[in-house]
Amino acid sequence: MATGGGWGQRPGQRMAIRFGYDWNLSLPSRTFHLSRTKGGKLRSANIITIESLPWEVLQQIFSYLDISSLLCAGCVSKSFYQVANDNLIWHRIYCRYFACKRNAWKPRGVAIATEKLSRITIQDCPTGFWKKEYISKCAGLGTRRVGQLLKSINCYTGLPSKYKEAVKALGITWIIVLRERNGKEHVKEQSKAYFNDTSATLCWNSTVWPSLTSLKALYVYGVTPLFHLSKTPAINGQYSPPPHEPVLDDIDPEYGLHGYHCHIALHNGKSCFMSGSFHNIISRKEFIQNGFLQITVISSNKESQHSTISGNLYLPWNVESLKGSIQHCCLMDVTVLDEAEKPFWSVSSPVALHSVSTSTIRYSYLGERQAIDYEDPEGKVHIELMWLEEEQQYYIVNLVLYFIVKKINAWFATNY
Repeated sequence: MATGGGWGQRPGQRMAIRFGYDWNLSLPSRTFHLSRTKGGKLRSANIITIESLPWEVLQQIFSYLDISSLLCAGCVSKSFYQVANDNLIWHRIYCRYFACKRNAWKPRGVAIATEKLSRITIQDCPTGFWKKEYISKCAGLGTRRVGQLLKSINCYTGLPSKYKEAVKALGITWIIVLRERNGKEHVKEQSKAYFNDTSATLCWNSTVWPSLTSLKALYVYGVTPLFHLSKTPAINGQYSPPPHEPVLDDIDPEYGLHGYHCHIALHNGKSCFMSGSFHNIISRKEFIQNGFLQITVISSNKESQHSTISGNLYLPWNVESLKGSIQHCCLMDVTVLDEAEKPFWSVSSPVALHSVSTSTIRYSYLGERQAIDYEDPEGKVHIELMWLEEEQQYYIVNLVLYFIVKKINAWFATNY
């Protein structure tokens, strides 16, 4: 670096500083003219920025970036976005990860001419073409890999038996977004996730939450990494069950009233209090009342069907500074399959115990009678439990499902 004078120049006198670059990137030299203002501060007449570098130089620099850095750089500015989408850069990445077929040996002169012609052909594609090709190819690999895991179906729940492995293979995490009425957003990353047979329990631990009265909306997003270290990125998208086509059965007048399978689990994410499967559940037309079909899974009159619950029901409470539990609450998962073992109705929801009064005295169970109730637009769940103080455990003495008749008619092509 050569200067046109020392820093002891008189105010107002101009001086020139020449920067010379000796990079392999062939960056041309630039001359800066700095002048002092009356206050003694330096003022630049020609300020250089990285965005003012020639396209070829930026392209060369960006070619050394890994995929994550390249995607981040494309979010900086419009000019960086154009360079980060360059077809030549992404074509090299595509060939690196998906091993293009090697050409036969050619003389050096022919190879150079072929490479130049190939560059012209690549750049003739629309901007970002090879970036999209690479992402699509990676998404296809992720789809096939997860598809293999989802083939095996659990005969009790009707759900993929390896869905936990599929979720982990996708690398899914969840975030919660809380939007206040004034437009301010709070984004919380998932702290823990617990997997059960029919559901996943997500936890967010934080002592800083906005007031519920100030909230306008709440969103939960599933986030999958675009690129895995294993070079098999997962797909981003939303799962939707396959469409159901009702099958008309004129031979059986009770079609849609029998052959149900029910799987129920009471848990708190970490611990499972009760898990049971019930098969070939039957109902009748006379049990249709007030637009609902009643299906009894556990009858109060059949003690052989009664199921025990290990310990007390509670939900763990865990924040950054406090730990504890909420008593008499838990998570309930209910999955009902039709006679073809297809998922007919699925529920996963927090529930709470409440006391019920009854005039019926059962000498087999002397204790406090409590219940769990759940309802949504398609059905209801009613569970009755007896708490036995001596044994320190609950007994489920009654479990009844209620399905809206419209859902049954739509599912089985019936007209009850």
